[in-house]
Amino acid sequence: MEQSLRAKTKSLDTKRVIKSINILMGMVSGIVCDDKLQDAEVHYLSTWLSEHNELAQEYPASVIYRRVREVLSDGIITELERAHLLNELKVMAGTNFIETGAALPEHISSIFDSDPHVIIPGNLFVFTGEFMWGTRASLQRAVDQRGGMFKESITNRTNYLVVGSRSSPDWIVENFGRKIQKAVEMANSGEYEIAIIREADWVIALD
Repeated sequence: MEQSLRAKTKSLDTKRVIKSINILMGMVSGIVCDDKLQDAEVHYLSTWLSEHNELAQEYPASVIYRRVREVLSDGIITELERAHLLNELKVMAGTNFIETGAALPEHISSIFDSDPHVIIPGNLFVFTGEFMWGTRASLQRAVDQRGGMFKESITNRTNYLVVGSRSSPDWIVENFGRKIQKAVEMANSGEYEIAIIREADWVIALD
């Protein structure tokens, strides 16, 4: 009985979080639709996020939460900060990002593991592209703190290649013959246990 109640409570909490994230992403889409970002809109996002602290650790809301706090940390919104935040909000407002957690062209989707089960402890990660979650150094630090390993380039021991969700179609085309192409060939050979995953898949594994 108690277990059933806990499961039901968890299910309700999950539904509330999903609903709140959908509301947030809808607001973000409305804010960036005119390709401008006003101070009042940044402050409104900050207030709304403060009232929904449960989203502070939920991706991609956690990224918006962190970026807005950084912009407002000194009480001044510079034009550079405004442009950078607007660009990131536009990426996250994109239809493909909302559906898949990645701002990547549709024809690239075939390279990703269709049902990844990401385990960090004891596994070796390589990161490529640009990430919403943070800098490359912060990604590597997160892996290290959870008992995983990382390298700059793919080797025969690589378990996961993580592709950043801010990687543009142009970047994918230019780099497909490098880390991604090598990982695809290794995965297709069946000789190596390597999975190509989206940033969102990696973020979920951090919990």
